[in-house]
Amino acid sequence: MKTAGPRIAVAAGYMPFFDEIMPAGYRADRDAYGRSVAEIARTVGDVTYLGLMHDQASGQAAGKALAGLGADAILLAPTMATPAQYLWSVVESNPTLPVVIWAAYETGKISPTYDMVELCRHSQNVGALMTGNMLARAGRPFVVVAGERDDAATQAELHEALTVAALAGRLRRSRIGRLGRPLDGYSNVDVDAADLEEATGIELVEIGLDEWNETLSSVSPHAIEAVLGRLRQNAELDDRGQPQAVLAAGRMAAALQETAQRHGLCAGTMNCRGAFGVTNSICPSLGCLATTHATSIGIPFACTGDVITAIAMAAGRGLGGAALYCELDAIDTGRDAFLCANTGEGDYGWSDRNAGSCKIFTSGTDSGRNAPGCSVRQSLRPGPATMIGFTPRAGATGGFVLIAMEGEVEDPPQVQLSVSSAWFRADTRPMRRAFARWAEAGATHHGSLSPGRQARKLELLARFLGIGFERI
Repeated sequence: MKTAGPRIAVAAGYMPFFDEIMPAGYRADRDAYGRSVAEIARTVGDVTYLGLMHDQASGQAAGKALAGLGADAILLAPTMATPAQYLWSVVESNPTLPVVIWAAYETGKISPTYDMVELCRHSQNVGALMTGNMLARAGRPFVVVAGERDDAATQAELHEALTVAALAGRLRRSRIGRLGRPLDGYSNVDVDAADLEEATGIELVEIGLDEWNETLSSVSPHAIEAVLGRLRQNAELDDRGQPQAVLAAGRMAAALQETAQRHGLCAGTMNCRGAFGVTNSICPSLGCLATTHATSIGIPFACTGDVITAIAMAAGRGLGGAALYCELDAIDTGRDAFLCANTGEGDYGWSDRNAGSCKIFTSGTDSGRNAPGCSVRQSLRPGPATMIGFTPRAGATGGFVLIAMEGEVEDPPQVQLSVSSAWFRADTRPMRRAFARWAEAGATHHGSLSPGRQARKLELLARFLGIGFERI
């Protein structure tokens, strides 16, 4: 299964007021310029060019067309000074769509021959300010990228802005699935579904046990083999003489994939320590292989009924390409690094193939408690990484906050744990201070560890979602 890429709409802006002094064919030239911007945006995903907005009517027509596209974000590109209402009309009737404005000018050089024609031709900054003012008046979050159209650094900045905007757009209309309530007493991973949807647009979908059992019963041998085939491509498998336990874990993984597809989930969580997992009457098994498989195909799943960390994982995987569900379990004071670990989950997208990659085995007591099924032990590729938290927080914008702590994943730990673990050294030193700040920010005990330095993108994502952000 491959998740669909971002869908971006592009609308260009134009001002006919100056036509009488501009050269013949100038409007067609500006339309071509808008199309060139759309082609650059195509590096992010699928792009629909809405055309050149030259009056309020053309903007309104484009707004109606935009409503039916299912776009994740829109790029507004004034090709010159553009009256505010023209581009505003495109987005006014699409109130939740994230907006990026690109003041994409053709040259950064002003010569001695620069005249009024040149001033009008290179007035993209003026168009960006006009449009941005309207968005600000309406309280719409937006980001502005400014720079020469053909400059590589500016294009990279645009790519980042559109990637984050599109992720925000997808999250705003996404569905998070939950299979099983949180573990007893785990109120810190729960969330009020109405509050979450009101603040972010994210819908919490409760998957009932009857539906889950029906899916487990009906999952096809082909679907199970597809899961196990992917496993063999990405991990070493040790059934420890219990092949039926592997088949049960594979059945659960296939059933979780089918459930996620049926409900159109972007992420989810399951509590496999009860009727949805180890005590299930049809297929008793841990959910570690199931959540690893789902996460690896782009539908990140947390454990223990942890909805808020599932959202952190959706953000982390959307930006960094992988997400490890884990905890800041302990601090090694000698190396000044966190030992991050979990109870047997992983993400094939982050394996360090030079360090034993990923190993999957029948669990026994390896997950912290005697249980049927399989556990995952993964070694992560060393490099820059970000620990991400998401939680309700009193006083935060929108009542929720994204929390980011950047640092480095180091070489895999040499420990006796038979579950996934990693050394993570935060930029804030020492780790005891980093931990205190992380806890004071309100992060819960689970988090999403993702590749790359993602704090700047997460701050922008929070702005688009209308929630708070804190960087450790």
